[in-house]
Amino acid sequence: MRDRKIEWAAFQRSHVEAAAKLTSAFKTAEQAERAIEGVWERENVSGIAAFRDSELVGYLIGRLETDKARGRHTWVDYAGAAIAAGESSELYREMYAAIASDWVANGSFRHYVLVPSGDEAAVDGWLRLGFAYEQVHAVQTIPAVQLPEFADPAVRIRLAGPEDEPAVRKISTLIMEHQAGAPVWAPAFGEDRAKFQEGYVQLIKDPSAYFWVAAREEEILGFQAFYPPDNLDIDRMFPGSCICLGVGATVPEARGQGIGAALVKHGLDRARREGFTNCIADWRMTNVEASRFWPKQGFTPYAYRLVRYVDPRIAWADGKA
Repeated sequence: MRDRKIEWAAFQRSHVEAAAKLTSAFKTAEQAERAIEGVWERENVSGIAAFRDSELVGYLIGRLETDKARGRHTWVDYAGAAIAAGESSELYREMYAAIASDWVANGSFRHYVLVPSGDEAAVDGWLRLGFAYEQVHAVQTIPAVQLPEFADPAVRIRLAGPEDEPAVRKISTLIMEHQAGAPVWAPAFGEDRAKFQEGYVQLIKDPSAYFWVAAREEEILGFQAFYPPDNLDIDRMFPGSCICLGVGATVPEARGQGIGAALVKHGLDRARREGFTNCIADWRMTNVEASRFWPKQGFTPYAYRLVRYVDPRIAWADGKA
């Protein structure tokens, strides 16, 4: 079993390094084991293992959750599924077929899985199960040298302070409003606006976060927040020594002026001075603007979140009289 974990860790690491040119935080069987245990020890999980004779060759762990945004759904974490090197991606399909009936029987009609972008066979296996791309997770190695300053002297890039709270509350819904439109069409509930506003204000107050704003006089034109990710010690989705570019947007009337790129440069410069090596970011695959912008800023995909929507009528429409 431990030999298989070593093989699995090396197999997954090779794809991460090939896709993102970084050093993964999980290089040993012990680190891989902690990641798997971190998934298994969460609430409402179910799993399946595949054996060839008496040898473990694959596993799949899903976590049942219920929330407002996704309803009743099952989540397969980045460390929640793997097959041994040399196995066909058909094994993912077979394991899913064996366990997903239980998920559906429990009222879970949305299934999410996080897959290494460099593992083309695994991605293909999940796509052939009816999954589709939803989210891109990307990374870049932080440049070792200071980047150029923004050319427009009238725009100042600085860290937000308590005096910016009213303006930050005003712009905190930019992302949710943008993604409610075409072609993302991600539902954005008006009653959640206050929650988003409070979350952004808390980022300003968080001593571990850097909330950068680009302002012309007192008007905020754009923002980006950088902070260390949670669960870095067990979550295999995160590379070592990384900071997360968690949220960022530019007001519509200021887009196309280089403000977003300047905010990225300031954030990476500060992260480098603080000793971080990598920076991660994520965006919706269907967000056309984000899909153009973030790769131009040096971010390379290393994982995809895939989703499958199961028709809920299957709960009663079984073809029987």
